[in-house]
Amino acid sequence: MSWLLFLKLAVIVIFLIMFLKRPSVTWGIGLLTITSAVLLDALLGTFNEEELRAELGFFYYVIAGVLFGGAAIWLWGTLLPFISPIQGSPTSSSSKETTFQSNRVDQIDDLENTVTDGQMLYQEIRERFGREDILDLMFDLNINENDVMAVDQNLNTLINNIIEITRQNGQTSALALAVERILTPPPPDHLPRLERISADSPPTILRQYLMTHYRLHELEQMAIDLGIDWEQLDAGAKKEKVRSLLQYLYRRNRVGELVDLMHDIGRVEGTKA
Repeated sequence: MSWLLFLKLAVIVIFLIMFLKRPSVTWGIGLLTITSAVLLDALLGTFNEEELRAELGFFYYVIAGVLFGGAAIWLWGTLLPFISPIQGSPTSSSSKETTFQSNRVDQIDDLENTVTDGQMLYQEIRERFGREDILDLMFDLNINENDVMAVDQNLNTLINNIIEITRQNGQTSALALAVERILTPPPPDHLPRLERISADSPPTILRQYLMTHYRLHELEQMAIDLGIDWEQLDAGAKKEKVRSLLQYLYRRNRVGELVDLMHDIGRVEGTKA
C-alpha cells in the first residue's frame, strides 16, 4: 500500500470518526464527498484516465461539480461557527481591528461554553436517565422521534442527536431546564392550579399535572370519556400511558378536550367537597 493511498484512507477514517462522534448534516456531506472523491480518483488511476473521461463525457464534469459543491458545503458548515461579521460602523482601522477581536473572543467564549454545556448535559442524561426519561425529555421539548431515533441505534447516539437538534433549534437552555425538571419534578403545590391549566399550557406542565393529580384508573376513565381506546395507547406504567395519551391528543389537536374534561371533573369534585 503506497503512502498516498494510506493517507487517503486515513482522511476517510478521520471524517468517519468525526461523523460518528457528532452526527450532523455537515459531517455527513463531508464524509460522502471525501469517500466519493477517493473512489473516483482510484477509478481514474486504475483505468486509462483520458479514455474514461471521454466515455463519461459531460457527466464527468457533473460529478466533479457535485464533489466540489459538497466540499464547499462541508467547509462552510465547519467554518460557520467561527465566522463573525463586524457590526456597527467603525471610524478607523484600529476600531475595526478592536471590534473584530472583541467579536472573535466573545464568539470563542460562547463556543467553548456551548461545548462544555453539551458535554455536561450528555453526561447527566447518560448517567441518570432511563429510556422512559429520555422519551419524556423528547416530549417536553417537542422533538419528533423520527428526527433523532433510528433502527438499531445505541443510547449514546440518541443522546447526541437530541443535544444536536436542540442546539440547532436554539433550545440549549430549554434542554437544561427540561433535564432538571425530569430529575427533580416540581412538587404538586408548585404546579399551576387547575383553573390556570389550558390547552396552551406547556406540554411538560400538562404531563406533570396528569402524573401528579390522577391515578391510573382515573386516566383510563378520562380516555374512555374522550372516546380513546385505552388499550391502543402505548403499553406500560403510568408514565408511558400519560405520555402516550398526550401525544395522541396533540397529534389530533384535541388537547383542549382533555383540559375541558379536567375542569369538569374538578368542578364535580369541588361540588362534592
